[in-house]
Amino acid sequence: MSQTTVFRRYAQALLSEAADTDRADVIDADVAVLREALVQSRELRWVFESPIISRDRKRAVVRSVFDGKVSGLMLRFALLLVDKKREPLMDDILDAYHTLRNAQLGITDIEVRTPFELSADDEKTLSEALQKKTGGRVRLDIQLSPELIGGMVIRIGDQVHDGSAVNQLATLRERLTA
Repeated sequence: MSQTTVFRRYAQALLSEAADTDRADVIDADVAVLREALVQSRELRWVFESPIISRDRKRAVVRSVFDGKVSGLMLRFALLLVDKKREPLMDDILDAYHTLRNAQLGITDIEVRTPFELSADDEKTLSEALQKKTGGRVRLDIQLSPELIGGMVIRIGDQVHDGSAVNQLATLRERLTA
């Protein structure tokens, strides 16, 4: 069984359980808490990835870090991953859950890199234009990238639309030299 299949199966199981208990919004928040904890704590990632640390110790870490911060369902899910020796895959499973949940809600995550801060009006206009392009709701992840000089780079799934000044200058240079 491929790793991607494993990610999706666990993510789908969590999504199904969340839907069955009418707690999808709570689980969405819990997934965000776990994802943030994994991003912020190199030690937590190390505990999950280490084959040397015992299952009991990993279970204790999960309880101490997440008990009271996430719902009982999410805590049981994290403990299940430890029991099934899938805790090194937690980050990927949470990403798969996020992808499945977005698909369920009809939301497309879009990464936007721009060299300057966008005003609220610009962000709204961009969001509306991207909603028309994708045909659904969008969630923008706007990142500042001063090296772009001007314009922006938009990533929708595996498609990249590069309208940056750096790319435009490179394209112009290629045309002039050809």
